[in-house]
Parts: sequence; structure tokens; C-alpha cells
Amino acid sequence: MSTQPIASAHCRTCIGRSSAGPAAANPSPNPGSGGNLIDFIFKKSPYEFWLTCLIIAFGLTVLALYIYAIRNIQDRRPEDVSRALIVITVITGSLVLITAGYSNEQIAPAFGLFGTVIGYMLGRMSQAAAGAPAEGTPAGPPAKEDAR
Repeated sequence: MSTQPIASAHCRTCIGRSSAGPAAANPSPNPGSGGNLIDFIFKKSPYEFWLTCLIIAFGLTVLALYIYAIRNIQDRRPEDVSRALIVITVITGSLVLITAGYSNEQIAPAFGLFGTVIGYMLGRMSQAAAGAPAEGTPAGPPAKEDAR
């Protein structure tokens, strides 16, 4: 029994799979402006597409209602406004990724980034609020206790 035909058949299979094959020599051109968007819209099921549009509309409505509600609040701080806006935007973005039909492997990095942004914003703002003295209390050194 000869091993030569098996080795050459194996090599032909590997050569056919390599990136230097004929398919790699003529890559398909990138579609023109907006070609990828059209493929995204028409290759998704109508349910995924309209659910994604509905979630985007809902997110924009919630943002608009929030901005409308806080516009007349006296003494509002930028931190308070931006914290809620960022949380609403990240939640809406997460829901869009889920309903758009992406797999877990495709949306996991985005969720990691969203979590990092939320953690940074909420952590940074809570440290700034904890460092500020409370109203009505003097900003002096703490009282010393007797250690007997």
C-alpha cells in the first residue's frame, strides 16, 4: 500500500483551502456607498427590522421626554443630566444589537464596551458626589475622639 496518493490528495485539499487560492486572487469589491446598509435591511427578516426600528424610536422618544422634563429644573448639574442620557443611550443601543439579529459572539464586545462606559460614568460621578461636603455641615476637619 502506497502513501503517496493519500499525501497528494491531502495536499490538494489543503491547497484548495489556503488563502492563496483562486478565490483570494479575485476578491469581491466592496459595494458602493450605502451598499452594506441595503444588504442589512433586506437580508433581515421583516420582524427583526421593524422591531429594531421600533426600539430606536422608543429610545429616541425616551431621550426627548427626559430632555423635556429636565429643562425647567433649577440648579441642575451637567453630571446629573449626562448620567441619565448615557444610561438611556446604552440601554437602547444594547436592545438594538439584540433585536437586530446578531449572534452572541458579535455583540459580546459591544456589551463589554457598554459596561465599561456605564461603570466609568457612574463610578466617576459617584466619587465626585461623595467628595463634596453636604449642605449645612461645615467643611472643617472631623472632630477628634478621646482614646482612653
